[in-house]
Amino acid sequence: MKLKTILFFMGCMMPTIAFTQTFSGTYTTEWQWNMKKKTNWVNLLRLDMTLPLWKDGSLEAATIHVAKTNEYIIDDWQTFSNIEEENNYAAIALLGYMHTWEKVHLFVGVRNVNEDFFTSDVTSLFTNSSCGIFPTISASYPIANYPLSGLTVYFDVNFSRWTLKNSLYNGVGYNSWNRHDNPFLIRPKRDGVFNIAQLEYGYGNGSYFIGAAVHNRQYPVDEEGEMSPMVESLKKTSCAWWIYGEQPVWKVDDKYVSLMAQYSENTCRQNSCYRYAEIGCTYAGVNNQFGVSGQYARFFQGKEWSLELTWNKTINESLFIQPIFQYVRNGEGNFTVLSARVHYSF
Repeated sequence: MKLKTILFFMGCMMPTIAFTQTFSGTYTTEWQWNMKKKTNWVNLLRLDMTLPLWKDGSLEAATIHVAKTNEYIIDDWQTFSNIEEENNYAAIALLGYMHTWEKVHLFVGVRNVNEDFFTSDVTSLFTNSSCGIFPTISASYPIANYPLSGLTVYFDVNFSRWTLKNSLYNGVGYNSWNRHDNPFLIRPKRDGVFNIAQLEYGYGNGSYFIGAAVHNRQYPVDEEGEMSPMVESLKKTSCAWWIYGEQPVWKVDDKYVSLMAQYSENTCRQNSCYRYAEIGCTYAGVNNQFGVSGQYARFFQGKEWSLELTWNKTINESLFIQPIFQYVRNGEGNFTVLSARVHYSF
């Protein structure tokens, strides 16, 4: 059944891909070493397609494909790599209808939070998962967060330097292809509902964000601080909020230095993670970016500190390489990781 569903989905996509010529993709491969005996090789392929239907409407679709050679190589809680997940050879990341007006976008269909929230010019350089979504949200709720997706209604409104974004999701995300585990499920009685909103402001090449996410279900946490979505959830509402800012502080020709800071809290201390903070600095020049960031997260089972040093080297318009060093300290011990990432777009 799973194979038939995959083949049907691909069969529907291929004729439209050939017709519209709007097919694109990215391939990211990352080698990881804990600077002792463990190594890992993680691969992520994403395929995107946009099919214009009429003047202001289009069908959008994307699939992700994840493969790795080993289990997690350190006992970190935030997950040091934002592409590392369990092997999944085909999952829907995006599938739905987008309508565009002059200052408004409206989307209905399957989507995940990473398509619209938490990514900025500075945070996109770093590879720790917490730079893609705050752990106060991702560790506390089994939502439509990579590699999971779910049915959603999303809109954004642009006015002058301000942008307002909002998404309403099924309360749990999925990525399989069977009857009881697929991203097309709507089960508010069991899964609850999840809403996320963010207000963005741009000024002087800087960006500032404030937002909140609300879930009307409480998910139990075990002794190790792991969320247990398979256990019956409680009908209890909690909220995570955040503020974020990044601002260039020095610029000469095409070279500039930017500073960033972000902070987030969850209103329920019984959730897996209820506090997070990060500060960082990046330097961008011609075909080079350097960055350093320090992170703090307060989990149910204790505190975690992490440091990331990274360098992104652009080879051409389609290819870049990125070595990364990370240091992590938590209740399980002290860990170091050396990674090398290659990203290719086509």
